Amino acid sequence: MGFCILLVCAFIWGTAFVAQKTCADHLGPFAITCLRSVIAGLFLLAAVPFSRKFLYKGAGASFSARTVKGGAICGIALFLAQLTQQIGIVDTTSGISAFLTANYIILVPIIAIFAGRKPPLRAFVWALLALAGTYFICIGSAQTAFSLGRGESWTLLCAVLFASQILLVDRYAPGTDVIAFSCVQQFTCMLASAPFLALATERANISAANISAAFGSLMYVGLVSSGIAYTLQNLGQTKCPPALASIVMSLESAIGALAGYFILGDVLSARQIAGCAILFSAVVASQVCGLKPQTGDKCEHDQPDE
Repeated sequence: MGFCILLVCAFIWGTAFVAQKTCADHLGPFAITCLRSVIAGLFLLAAVPFSRKFLYKGAGASFSARTVKGGAICGIALFLAQLTQQIGIVDTTSGISAFLTANYIILVPIIAIFAGRKPPLRAFVWALLALAGTYFICIGSAQTAFSLGRGESWTLLCAVLFASQILLVDRYAPGTDVIAFSCVQQFTCMLASAPFLALATERANISAANISAAFGSLMYVGLVSSGIAYTLQNLGQTKCPPALASIVMSLESAIGALAGYFILGDVLSARQIAGCAILFSAVVASQVCGLKPQTGDKCEHDQPDE
């Protein structure tokens, strides 16, 4: 169940890099982060009554103290991760951005060690294999190497922050109404980014014409990527340990490449096809060889806290 949910997340995020790049052509990073969070937050707020009626019937309050606290903490981490990614993608390609962001695959088990958790050794093996596959997918034959410039540096920082966000979700999302949790997370992103809209660099790009030009892309990253996918991440991670979750979600790069091939007619090089095969192999291996929750891990939560 958790695997399938996170696979949907990977599909959505894999197709979102182009939309983010399009948004960056018209708006500043703080405006994009704020507007996508507004769209996602309003959508999720409207969905909370649905979750109370069908998902968490008879349970405690949707916006419990645990939900609000955890959602706010994860929202700050998400704000910083999205912002640094959006800043970085301006000065690099979407492919390099996708690969560097995917470094969270290996960072999650490393950070988990410092947080007092000990992922099995095989988690690092599959993570490194997945990262290798992602490299071949995102860095095509025409880009055999890249320099670590401004955009790449910001995006590497983004990978660290996304790894932290994954581990924070693993800690705070279980036992909550995940739709309410995601709603708090998105509105926290909005509140954190809103004051920075006063910056001259942001004001210069905020106009009805620019928002209109980016509207379709904003709706995709706001409604689908932030509103739906991050909620599914919160739900999926209540059913998967974080090391496995990060590997499954790394499929976003392979899915993005394949979607471009089948839908847009993009040509995949032999190197990229090999990368897809390596990445899919890492995900299958992590499932077959059992990156299962260890004793004491909390992975299944049917009801939110009171």
